[in-house]
Amino acid sequence: MNSTVVLVHGAMHTPWIFDPLREKLSALGITSQAMQLPSSNPDSAAAQGLTEDVAAVCAAVEAVDGPVVLAAHSYGGVPATWAAAESDQVAELVHIAAFALEAGTSMMEWMGGDFPPTWNHSPDGLAVKAGDAEKSVFSGVDPTLTAEAVKRLNWQGMRAFTEKLGATPTRVPLTYVVATEDRALPPAVQEQWAAHAAHSVRVPSGHSPHLSHADELADALAKAVARASSVMTVRPGEHPTPAEGFEVRSRRTSR
Repeated sequence: MNSTVVLVHGAMHTPWIFDPLREKLSALGITSQAMQLPSSNPDSAAAQGLTEDVAAVCAAVEAVDGPVVLAAHSYGGVPATWAAAESDQVAELVHIAAFALEAGTSMMEWMGGDFPPTWNHSPDGLAVKAGDAEKSVFSGVDPTLTAEAVKRLNWQGMRAFTEKLGATPTRVPLTYVVATEDRALPPAVQEQWAAHAAHSVRVPSGHSPHLSHADELADALAKAVARASSVMTVRPGEHPTPAEGFEVRSRRTSR
């Protein structure tokens, strides 16, 4: 059975952001779904946190009939990592210029305790939004597409940054896609995370390769699907054996 790609967007985004990539995947005969994280909402008061994001990712995975390649961008890597630790259906985890935090760490701690000075805070203090997205998040993206993407940005709930990652998978192989021209998440940091992955890919893009280099990213995901589909031959309820050893610490917490 071929794996389904479940796509998890980054902070402030919506599933729309993956439309160009999903078109490429469809052309390759790969089924994909893009889900909405509750922490991203046009209403700052309604934007939720990491805990709700993890539950939403788990639900999206469980709704798939068969194995899943869980592919996450940027902040989406945090709830996707936790969800991969909770689910037997995830055959491979793919980080697309994503945060690969250790269990017990929050985004806020990783950022040094504060947001970038270019970010805006909502009047109610419950959420944030990047104020320089054109230059940081969407560098290298077609200007028309960038304008539409910026218009669609939501508020991101504060708890997405303050809640700690509860678990990381110990038996799910990771592919890390390094965006080598990234202005939002330093490529050198991405390379450090990629060094611990079972597989790594480099794309000459800014922080949004799914918009600027959809063909290259679709090819990387197609290879992940091929690997995952060959690995997921165990009985339901068992953990698949990764193609290469990918052991990271796991600290489960109740949700």
